[in-house]
Amino acid sequence: MEKGRKIEPEIQEIPAATALSEAGVKFERGSDNNLMNIKFEDGVLTIPELAVAELTEPLFRNLIAFEQCYHGRSQQITSYAVFMDKLINSDKDIKLLSKKKILANWLSVEDGSNFFNKLYTDTVVKEFHYDKLCAEVNKYYQVGWHKQLEILRRDYFANPWTIISLIAGIILLVLTLLQTRFTIYQ
Repeated sequence: MEKGRKIEPEIQEIPAATALSEAGVKFERGSDNNLMNIKFEDGVLTIPELAVAELTEPLFRNLIAFEQCYHGRSQQITSYAVFMDKLINSDKDIKLLSKKKILANWLSVEDGSNFFNKLYTDTVVKEFHYDKLCAEVNKYYQVGWHKQLEILRRDYFANPWTIISLIAGIILLVLTLLQTRFTIYQ
């Protein structure tokens, strides 16, 4: 083997779920039964639901070990574990994904976070199936106005009364300007 040659492919980094949510990315539970069918389209990250319980970790570890042992096998489970690890960095990420019904977490919030963060430890990732998806998410995340629009929506227009007040204020301003114009030209 050549000196300095990488075994693992370059794995795209993506921000955690809470950072993505703050930047305007919406999370939806996928209706597909295929756990690996993760999609990103128009700012919406669709992830099929996963139930995390006591037996989920041994199941995933065995599936990852199977992929590692058989070199002809695709590394879909390992790629899924890496993707979810990138997406979940803290308890807040678990709470967000649970609220969106993407995760059915039967463990404590801390154990759920640790489950994903330690799932693929000591494994070699030869092919990462979510490279394009991560690139699309990063591209969306880098656009500054998505973040600003989400801050505006979350902080100023979360309540319907603020929207009604804004519309009433704009109507009042337009009527005042019209009245001033007609008064000046009479």
